[in-house]
Amino acid sequence: MDFDSDDIQKTFLDLIRPWDVELKGSLAVPPVPPKDDGSKSVPIVPAIREEFTPNSGDIPAVQERFEALLKSRLSLEIEQNPPLFPWEDEVLEYQSDRVDSPGMADNVASGLNKSGSLWLAQLRRLAIPVALPETMLASLLSACESIVQTSLREGVKVVKVAESFFPESFLQLNELAGIVMMSPARNGYASLQSRLGEDVPTTYEAASPTQQMVLSLLAAREMIAALTLTLKAGVGSSYQWMTEIGALTLQLDYRVNGDDAVLHIQGQLPSGGSLSLANGPSLSMAQRPEAGLLSVELADLRPMQPLQLEVQLGSDDSIVFAIVLMS
Repeated sequence: MDFDSDDIQKTFLDLIRPWDVELKGSLAVPPVPPKDDGSKSVPIVPAIREEFTPNSGDIPAVQERFEALLKSRLSLEIEQNPPLFPWEDEVLEYQSDRVDSPGMADNVASGLNKSGSLWLAQLRRLAIPVALPETMLASLLSACESIVQTSLREGVKVVKVAESFFPESFLQLNELAGIVMMSPARNGYASLQSRLGEDVPTTYEAASPTQQMVLSLLAAREMIAALTLTLKAGVGSSYQWMTEIGALTLQLDYRVNGDDAVLHIQGQLPSGGSLSLANGPSLSMAQRPEAGLLSVELADLRPMQPLQLEVQLGSDDSIVFAIVLMS
């Protein structure tokens, strides 16, 4: 079958149209300008035209060939000129920020053993429209506990957590994350749903792959926010996390007096356990055999210094929070 130039262009447009999610306008991931190092970017469409033979047989064969060429060229172009995330304004080397062992992948696997964890009661209250399976909640929590301790931006953290469940869908996760991160917390799914034009599933298992990605991104965003405690100097904060045996309540007091900055945390534990507040090698720890109050404190702190608070209930059921100190 012979194709003229118009036929080839029409076939090309038909092939790139049926992506799972069609994001338009300002929500599309903007391309990164090529570095001014004398090198030339690889033109995607001309290269595909050079490799494509018009007399290629019937339409299905042409479509398969075009899809393979398109994906190959897109991967090459993205590798050479990485795009910006929708919520970012500069190019970052994310490969150097990879979370390795003991890292997120290991924690996702260990989450399968935490499906009976005391901490899941709070996660069942996440602001997402469909309940997630217990094992997935546990795996998400483990992944978020690991990633929340890094210096990555929030949007990158969310994508990395979801990518551990959908390792072959990096590009689509980034497109969806662009909308998720710019949507109000409780309206994020409704905003996405209006774009996707799909019915809300009754269960996670009944959701389409795209819907499952959306749900994972939303859950990851909610968990990362819940595990990140941001404090302002002179402003006391109270935080509560529901467990299967009662509420964990934290009172956090961050005070700055000249060059002296002190963080004091008092915890009301629903059972025996411990509090551990760490700042690099510095550690403040307290424990008790039954339910009640515990306090920890660290001094000589600096604004924006990352701190880690671990709360343990019983002998081995713990959760880790990231604390961010604002000036």
